[in-house]
Amino acid sequence: MSIFTVEKPRRFQRENRFSNERKEYLEARRRIILHEEGILPTEELKAEEIIRGKFIEGTTHLRRRKEREEEEGTRDKSKRWVKMGVWLIVMVVLFVWLFRSIYNI
Repeated sequence: MSIFTVEKPRRFQRENRFSNERKEYLEARRRIILHEEGILPTEELKAEEIIRGKFIEGTTHLRRRKEREEEEGTRDKSKRWVKMGVWLIVMVVLFVWLFRSIYNI
């Protein structure tokens, strides 16, 4: 704790004890699919369920990014690990080279 910094008050975090977000998401997704197939009439859908995802479909750059992410899937994660490994090796080699040049070993 410092004299010059003032602590920020804790933020209020409300936790829903009696809700299941996954269940609500799956129920909303089921309703959308039934609506798309024509089984469920439009009146039973909530406005939020109808609007969700329309902005991404309407903009080309967000649509392309979403398609690219779906194409790459898990491949992107493996590239990240390879890059991190290469950088780690480069840093170790650089550290050893600097250590040897400083202490003349």
